[in-house]
Amino acid sequence: MKAIIFDFDGVLADTYDFSMGLAKEVGHDVSHEDWKAHHDGNCLEKPRIAFTKKSAGSFFSKYSERILNVKPFLSLENIKTLKGISPLHIISSTKEKAIINFLNHNKLNYFDEVLGVDFHKSKVEKFKYLLNKYNLKSEEVVFISDTLGDILEANRVNVKTIAVDYGFHDKERLMKGNPFKIVSNYDELLKVIEGM
Repeated sequence: MKAIIFDFDGVLADTYDFSMGLAKEVGHDVSHEDWKAHHDGNCLEKPRIAFTKKSAGSFFSKYSERILNVKPFLSLENIKTLKGISPLHIISSTKEKAIINFLNHNKLNYFDEVLGVDFHKSKVEKFKYLLNKYNLKSEEVVFISDTLGDILEANRVNVKTIAVDYGFHDKERLMKGNPFKIVSNYDELLKVIEGM
């Protein structure tokens, strides 16, 4: 592997309940199924929940203010071990500044690139940018995510996904995207990466 690319929400940060709560706080009456379905595709391009410009702005503002209260899923040692294997990057639908603040706060900033919603709404475009900038072939990278929507976007650029079932989507939902592997914890993730 020449690059390991992470999603942020539900993979590096335990944000499922946090973000769903914020969606309710800014005026959207969402159920768990609504929130999961919102991430079955690109939530910024084809949203299940009809965020308005005002509610989306309020959501991201509150998210940025409170993200430091969220716990990370991976430890400093986990991140350092993975960094020793390959360069690390993040592709997310969250604001880049919020992600960087979270990483710095938790002393986890070992990532070469953090590409959020500020860079582009499409993760396909973010993948293309990383592959081009670092002269990578799709088979030389792996994407780690927790949603069906992300897996489908990675599939469009032939990037293998290791799906984690501890985030936004469960194993059954993740399987619909045909990920390379599905894992439930860091030890399983590390074993798959070391075997690639």
